[in-house]
Amino acid sequence: MDFERLLKFAVENGASDIHLQATSPPMLRLGNQIRVVEGPSVTDDDMLSFLREIAPPRFSEDIVGAAASGLDFSHALSSGTRFRCSAFRTLGRFGMTMRVIRTEIPSIAALKLPQVIHDIALARRGLTLVTGTTGSGKSTTLASMIDLINTNYRTKIITVEDPVEYLHGNKKALVTQIEVGSDTTSFDQALRQALRQDPDVILVGELRDVETLRIALRAADTGHQVFSTVHSANAPQTIERIIAMFPPAEHKVLLSQLANSIEAIISQRLITGHDEKRRPAVEILRGGPVTTKFIMEGRLNDLATYVQGGEAGMQSFDQHLLSMYQAEQISGTEALRWATNPEALSIAMRGVKRIGGIA
Repeated sequence: MDFERLLKFAVENGASDIHLQATSPPMLRLGNQIRVVEGPSVTDDDMLSFLREIAPPRFSEDIVGAAASGLDFSHALSSGTRFRCSAFRTLGRFGMTMRVIRTEIPSIAALKLPQVIHDIALARRGLTLVTGTTGSGKSTTLASMIDLINTNYRTKIITVEDPVEYLHGNKKALVTQIEVGSDTTSFDQALRQALRQDPDVILVGELRDVETLRIALRAADTGHQVFSTVHSANAPQTIERIIAMFPPAEHKVLLSQLANSIEAIISQRLITGHDEKRRPAVEILRGGPVTTKFIMEGRLNDLATYVQGGEAGMQSFDQHLLSMYQAEQISGTEALRWATNPEALSIAMRGVKRIGGIA
């Protein structure tokens, strides 16, 4: 199997993901569909040889054990195109999914994200969380926001990722990118080091544990601009999941830090447009006195209603879906498929009346 040729083919044809699995032919995700690449099936020996070729040296001694535990790393072609790789075991054989990371970092406009995300990126303060399921475009949105800061401000940016995906060259800013596993042992260790390195902006790939969360909140609370991701569906669920991580003895302090440091929560879902290309549907919560009050008082359900008010560029998923439907960018079926409240959105799409903040 000529994997190098396969990867180039995938990039040239606009694939977002490459799926490799022993006993199966290679498959690509094009648009929002999985397509089979014509040719022979990949063998387990093919997969083992390819993994040994591209995986970091630290995994070479026990590639089978590493894959069984979940083997995540990045790989780059000579052209500069990078891939986020996730190798695994399935029925005793190897498999791997490779997310294509374009060489050029797309702009916020190119990603068809709301203009308010530009303002959030340049806020120079607070904690901004980008949320959604795996594959919803969180890393690309964050890369676009970091690139915007890099283009506009003379500042120090530190990113901590597992693995590093987009590469940021220095523009106006000095960018330090740290990869967990290669450059540091863990997110929390990297964050402790980062706070001693005069950063203005810190990107944490994911808030995985309470220690990472604790340091990230402290950084935001002391004047740094902090970005991270959470695997959650919307703003109330994001806040709920973060609060669930708080140790009881620190609950009051961490809750106050969280409530007062939130700059924005940007939640994404990738949907398919009429042009068969995927585009983000985005829900946005902005920080401020009302958001702080609701978080401190545990009124998380009220955040959903507050978002629909549209203040400071806020919007709900269903409001964004309705807007895209009315602009004939997406079908009604696609809008309803991804809606938080399909019944209310359906009524709004028919123009019957204003429902639950959808207009």
